[in-house]
Amino acid sequence: MHTLNEIMSQADQLQQTYDSLDAMRFDQNSFDQVLFTGCGTSFYLASSAAKIYQSVTGQFTAAVPASELFLHESTLIVSGKNYLIVGISRSGTTSEIILALEHLKGNGNIKTLAVTCNLGTPMAEAADQVIALDHISEKSVVMTQSFTNMLFALQLYSAKQANSVEDLEQLKRIPAFVKEAFLDENKVKSLADDHSKQRFIFLGSGSYNGLAKEATLKLKEMTQTECESYSSLEFRHGPISIVDKSTVVILLTQKETAEYDQDLVKDIQRLGGHVLVVGPIVDEFEANEKITLTDTISDRNRHAVYLPVLQLLAYHRAISLGFDPDKPRNLTQVVKL
Repeated sequence: MHTLNEIMSQADQLQQTYDSLDAMRFDQNSFDQVLFTGCGTSFYLASSAAKIYQSVTGQFTAAVPASELFLHESTLIVSGKNYLIVGISRSGTTSEIILALEHLKGNGNIKTLAVTCNLGTPMAEAADQVIALDHISEKSVVMTQSFTNMLFALQLYSAKQANSVEDLEQLKRIPAFVKEAFLDENKVKSLADDHSKQRFIFLGSGSYNGLAKEATLKLKEMTQTECESYSSLEFRHGPISIVDKSTVVILLTQKETAEYDQDLVKDIQRLGGHVLVVGPIVDEFEANEKITLTDTISDRNRHAVYLPVLQLLAYHRAISLGFDPDKPRNLTQVVKL
């Protein structure tokens, strides 16, 4: 089972990513804005990476779907301003990414960085700089360790751009923390096997909202389950109306959001919803189920530790429902126009 193997081997792959990036040297330039871009899973990755980069470096960022860069350039690129475009694609052959990079090529105010798992590809050739994680070679259709490792690589890149020794030291510990996260697999499997739960909702705020969206996509791709994602506190503003006893809410909590998250959990439970909270949880935090992650590093560096939990939920749900996670319906590894 390729999908399971690729989920379970992430700690070792993250260590390789750390070692690779530790040896890389990058141009250090100041830009008016850094735009992170991708398609599908890679766009959700871009959404998280952009917020992390701004937090670490202090430079303005945004995340945009790759197609927006060639369809609506004037809404994103301002004449006379300097930009770094960070394009993300597992394969390096995604049509919209290549079209975007080719469309912007020749603009002297724009530099490009490609982040991919394949070096010898059109995307890599079109970019000014490349982060190529050639040790990541997924056989599965759905992205699991490629998402985790490309996001981790961009966290390391952000810390290097900011010369942040503290962030680099915290990120160095991530592979060990990911190994620990697998110890809670049975909690995830038990929830996945409960067929009385029909609706899944993922909540995360700030740079974790991209993870919530990615978790939703993983469950949707592998199982065709009805699922949605929202920014955590926005969930009260309308979407909470669908909560009932068949609803599971997976909340990605952080140290800086825990105070507000507890009240949200209680509101969901009052409506009959079942809540799984994942993150750095204090003992007195109340939820139906809790998976506690390390609180010894900052919120902006902990993202990769959440992903095994979210990916295993989708995998075990697929197996429980009789789906083959390696062969998701209507999907291929690469989308080409």
